[in-house]
Amino acid sequence: MNWKNLEGASIADNPCWGGLEQHRHDLQYLLRVLGGSRSKLNSTEHITEDPISASSYAALMDRVISRLIIYNDDNYIAIHKPADLRMDGPHRATVHKLLLYLYPPPSMLQKIKDQDTAANEMSCQRRHKHLLESIAPLTNTSDLKDDPFRTVHQLDYATSGVLLMGKHRKAAGAACISFQERRAKKTYVAVVTANGSSNELPFGKDFVESMPILPESSLKPWAAGSLEKQYRKKRRRDTDGKGTFNGYMPEHAIFAKWRGYMIKKKKAGGVHANKRDGKLDASSKNGKQANQDDVMSQLIQSTAQHLTLQAIDELLSIGPSWKKVKTHCDNSAKDDICSWPSTIQRMTKEYNQSTAAAAAATTEDEKTTNQPDNKAKANDDETKQPESLTSAIPPLFRIQNEECDSFYICASIGEVGDGRFDVLVDPSAALPSTHPNTPLALPEMKPSLTRCTVLWRGYVHDATASSSAKEEGRVPVAKVVLSPWTGRRHQLRVHLSRVVGCPILGDVAYTGTNDRGAVGSRMCLHAKELVIPLIGGQAHTFTAKDPFVIDNDSIQIDNFC
Repeated sequence: MNWKNLEGASIADNPCWGGLEQHRHDLQYLLRVLGGSRSKLNSTEHITEDPISASSYAALMDRVISRLIIYNDDNYIAIHKPADLRMDGPHRATVHKLLLYLYPPPSMLQKIKDQDTAANEMSCQRRHKHLLESIAPLTNTSDLKDDPFRTVHQLDYATSGVLLMGKHRKAAGAACISFQERRAKKTYVAVVTANGSSNELPFGKDFVESMPILPESSLKPWAAGSLEKQYRKKRRRDTDGKGTFNGYMPEHAIFAKWRGYMIKKKKAGGVHANKRDGKLDASSKNGKQANQDDVMSQLIQSTAQHLTLQAIDELLSIGPSWKKVKTHCDNSAKDDICSWPSTIQRMTKEYNQSTAAAAAATTEDEKTTNQPDNKAKANDDETKQPESLTSAIPPLFRIQNEECDSFYICASIGEVGDGRFDVLVDPSAALPSTHPNTPLALPEMKPSLTRCTVLWRGYVHDATASSSAKEEGRVPVAKVVLSPWTGRRHQLRVHLSRVVGCPILGDVAYTGTNDRGAVGSRMCLHAKELVIPLIGGQAHTFTAKDPFVIDNDSIQIDNFC
């Protein structure tokens, strides 16, 4: 989203942990909610705005950290993200602002006087006020030079659960690669309801047992990753090489490498010693690293040829944000500054063309090496198009020898763009009544697969229910475990609502209503577990407490778990 096109300092939300009053949507109120008593946490009525004392402030922070932080070391922090909280942006409360408040970087604390470090009432109040004022205008991690947090994956605004952040570039990069290579495994829990006014319990045994049963081999293309590889290959071909690929570097990454090298050179004694000084020694590097170093050598030589020392200092002083540097260059009257973005663009294009060509050559070498094993390649899944692999699988199916309450949802989905929030599902897999306004020209459709296991069927109380289908305020629901085999935007939400016809309880985007009904306020989707290889290759497991607790024939939904 382009935040510059938004009017005002923040965007109006109605979070489940807040209320109708606007002041209940800010960071200070969220901190009070998270630091509140567990016995009263499902109600915001107990939240007070009493002045903070030294003892109450320390206790408040202890409760917030205990409730929010799942894991914390020098490389990563994993948190239990509250529902209805955005990742970043010009909002009154975000994940980014919450973490900065709990773990402020040195630049944010430098204005606090030495006497404020004492544990007294005035110092706590000054610290609290200073942090809130310093954090309020921040919108993303590039706003502070020493911001320690790096985003490695996303959770929707309305989704709660495990969220992992990196604390430095190397840590974030390792986690991002695990997500990119599909080595991270997520497990969600959700509460779903029947679409419309049906009295029947969702995912009844008859419904699940009526699905076709396929052999386990049907999942081989998904498990081996061959289908995803074919999809990405097709996307690169269809976009004429304009799409991303493994090893692709955008402009801002090339600029970051240039900036880092120039800072090191300045510290070492200068950047204009001679042109040969800019040549990196790539003799001992692997092919990929040598290619990167060669590109960087050209950038450094171009710097020595076209930028003065004053221009280099000017560019470095702007900071690490490539967007801000480009804006500065566009508004500059200096020729060498104005032309610098085009130099970065040219080098980015050359680097990615070289990387893509090297990758293609490597692939051809592997094909030649493995030629004896590929005589029957015409029948191999990897040679088939993604459409042919998915079209042979029904939208809903079970796998032989798996639990009787487990089934799969297979349907390609795509983002329309143009500011449209929801995503589309393949019309051939969607229920007609749940997929209105399908455009004539479909967007790029991405193959998607979700495993669903029904844990419980029952009812949840809804005091607002008035329909005859919701007798005595009881809404039929089911609790399910969801395992996405692919990581598409809104995949779980659109698969359940558009393909199965059982939307997630409280999901106003895919139920066609603005009433969250039985939940009281939240959408009942929760990222319960994340298993991911991090730095060093070791797999880590992070778990967030389940907010949907089964209680005999009903289910308790915790809005602020």
